Amino acid sequence: MRIAGGTAKRITKRIINFIFVIWGVVTLSFCLQVFTGTDPAEMIVRKVNVFATEEQIQAVREELGLDAPFLERYADYIKGVLTGDLGTAITNRQPVIENIKDALPVTCMLVVMAMAWVIIFTVLIAAISVIRKGGIFDNVMRIICIIGICVPSFWLALILLTAFAVQIPIFSVISDGSFKSLILPSAAMAFPIICIAARVLRAAVLNELKSDYVTYARARGFSNAQIVYGEVLRNALPAAITLFAQYCAALFGTSALVESVFSIQGLGIYLMDSCESMDIYGISGSILVCGVLFVLFNTLADLLSSAICPAYRRKAV
Repeated sequence: MRIAGGTAKRITKRIINFIFVIWGVVTLSFCLQVFTGTDPAEMIVRKVNVFATEEQIQAVREELGLDAPFLERYADYIKGVLTGDLGTAITNRQPVIENIKDALPVTCMLVVMAMAWVIIFTVLIAAISVIRKGGIFDNVMRIICIIGICVPSFWLALILLTAFAVQIPIFSVISDGSFKSLILPSAAMAFPIICIAARVLRAAVLNELKSDYVTYARARGFSNAQIVYGEVLRNALPAAITLFAQYCAALFGTSALVESVFSIQGLGIYLMDSCESMDIYGISGSILVCGVLFVLFNTLADLLSSAICPAYRRKAV
């Protein structure tokens, strides 16, 4: 009963924290619209008529409710977010939520593939490096990870595109949204993260190997591989899981450079196009989605770490 009560308390605490953080993200997104110094009404009118009068701009401002008091606009924005209304994009006069729905699926596929590479190779590299600590593999991977951490993902994307789509035409230059076309961009996004996460997980595993239960397992005759894969890796995962979640959420907002290299019309490109055209509704809507995803992934990572690692669960309560 105590375990069940502790679990319920922990989940309730995470949900409350999640709600408050989401409220903060929504508030910051609203402030982005209000305090940027950009008048959406003027941009909408002058997009149609460069020589529009102040009376025409004021009429659109009243139509959009931009002349309402701050608290009234804030309440309307909260209501709109709860009902899925993020405003109308200035660029194409379509609902922002519809633009995001069109751009988000391909970015989701790209991020999922990238994180799949991260999970597979991070665990393998970290585990083998620990088992063969100080060996050739460990030293080579240390050098590769140091180089990989310094390599920008967009530069790596250009190298991969040139090598495997131009010089050796295995993949197409322009993505068509298929699984094969997303292999190169997902690899470009995943490689720097793998280099960072592998070093973090390796350090966490080596720290766990100093624990008393590892000494006891060795005294019982368990091999190093059995200890690492059996208990140590599970107890070292929370640090890596938190890192995975943060990078996974960040990739939704930072995917623009890789998407632009491979001509992928995803969320990152939409955010970049909105910034170039000063579409304040598109910018705030995209940032709001990225912020919510960031909070959601971190909350799920916290719950997953608690479920996998008992020691982490005891610390989190």
